[in-house]
Amino acid sequence: MRRFLFVLGLLAAASGCGQKGPLYYRDNPPPGIKPTRTDVYKPVPYPKDARPDDSADEPADGASRR
Repeated sequence: MRRFLFVLGLLAAASGCGQKGPLYYRDNPPPGIKPTRTDVYKPVPYPKDARPDDSADEPADGASRR
């Protein structure tokens, strides 16, 4: 049984797990193939209503102190 699982694992590795064609890096594709473009990093805008660090006096859970 152990030998069967080993052979099955080798066959799965040899088949490339469904990969069609050769693997290539996105930075160096073969001629004639254009890789899909990813979104450019967009920074999160800083909130306009942000005040200096006044929240240091408030508890972390948002409950008010008495």
